[in-house]
Amino acid sequence: MITLPLVWLVSVLSTIAAFALAQDTRTPFAARLFLCGFLLTLATIGLLLGFRLSFQAPWAAWVQPLVAVMVAPSAYLGFSALTQDLGSNWRKRVLLSAAPVAVAQMAILANLPVSADVFVLLINSIYLVLIARLLRRQADDFIHVAPHALKIVRSAIKAAIVLLGMMVATDLSIVAASLFAGDAYILTFLTGVSGVFTVFVFVVALIGAPMLLQATKSDATKVEGPTDTDRATRAVLDALMNDTQLYTDSNLTLARVARRLSVPVRDVSNAINRTTSENFSRYINGFRIRNAQEALRKTDLSITEVMFEAGFVSKSSFNTEFRRVTGQTPSQFRAQNTAT
Repeated sequence: MITLPLVWLVSVLSTIAAFALAQDTRTPFAARLFLCGFLLTLATIGLLLGFRLSFQAPWAAWVQPLVAVMVAPSAYLGFSALTQDLGSNWRKRVLLSAAPVAVAQMAILANLPVSADVFVLLINSIYLVLIARLLRRQADDFIHVAPHALKIVRSAIKAAIVLLGMMVATDLSIVAASLFAGDAYILTFLTGVSGVFTVFVFVVALIGAPMLLQATKSDATKVEGPTDTDRATRAVLDALMNDTQLYTDSNLTLARVARRLSVPVRDVSNAINRTTSENFSRYINGFRIRNAQEALRKTDLSITEVMFEAGFVSKSSFNTEFRRVTGQTPSQFRAQNTAT
């Protein structure tokens, strides 16, 4: 009778999570791509651990570090994509993140007289720090996250930090064991780690699933109802945007708007969140998209020109926001408008 390795439960749960995330078109494509990659690399590592521990497959021990060096960078790029305008600067960050991964994989394949786990440890440690720094970002820095979903995103980042911390500790122990003990000790140690790894992912799945369901169910609810002051601040802010078209400035920040209104930054942010259930970036992008719709209807400007005129700096963010607000791409919107 064949008994399937328990660690394969990680592979199943991670694959299900990746499939569910891939269907969520509200999340920017770049974030979905890298976060799905993160989950699928976890699934692959679980699969390889199962072959390595239960079936003594030597090829799994050879492949595992090649996959493991991609885990932390893909998690960082996925979460980072939620905080950035996905333009040319972000693509440079992707290339910069891919470079050390490629170097580490080539070093592993070169079969240098250094444990492959050293490279995994180094990459995971660097990106663990970078991911942890994302928790220092303010709510309005997560420009692609609705306010009601921010708690879930922060919880997901924390879970990823704990998971990567466990992986770093494991890699450090394996490197030490390879220096002072034998392969038998490493396999025994991995057996225990795989159990802890499986339990952690299973607990995260049990806690995370209800949180996601609750967030989906209350997609448009506010944490706290708006006050009269919030409504007054919002009215003045709307008037400022309509009268000055300040939103067309691609470098517009919450701090600058707060200074124009002579209102504390936190008060402006709270007024927007409570009256619109959106963060500052989505609120501003709403004006930009309405401006773009008007231009697409009434002018012959190219879509790229319309994008810049409205205050966007990259096609990916423009297309994502346009589809979120209108349910159409700019090209579809213009074609439909011309037809009618």
